[in-house]
Amino acid sequence: MEALKRDREVRSKTWENLISAYEQKTGILDKYMENINKEFEELQTNKANLAEKHGDTKVDEDDVIQINVGGKGITARRETLIYKKGTMIEALFSGRWDKEIQRDGLDRIFLDVNPECFQRIINYLSMLKHSSEED
Repeated sequence: MEALKRDREVRSKTWENLISAYEQKTGILDKYMENINKEFEELQTNKANLAEKHGDTKVDEDDVIQINVGGKGITARRETLIYKKGTMIEALFSGRWDKEIQRDGLDRIFLDVNPECFQRIINYLSMLKHSSEED
């Protein structure tokens, strides 16, 4: 009987230690998460400030964008161009840099790249956008 009592006390103490360690670890994780959220909010604020300084904050995904790609005029919807988030193309056409982008004499965005390759990228983005809408 005495052995059962000691065993119960050992299990109880072990359980208390585990709970304490768990609470300590979750406290640490909560602080990490709080810091991550705070830094994310700061990044979002910086992003918005940069967009206001260098771009157009009143852009719409339905905007039709005229682009001079290596001398060839290409037209595409902003929604297609920004479809893949985190890409250079998304950043370029998001509106955040509209005031900084080089333009031609007709006020079209000018890109000094191969027009055939760029058209293929737009076609690919369009295909991705439409295929995900059907899923």
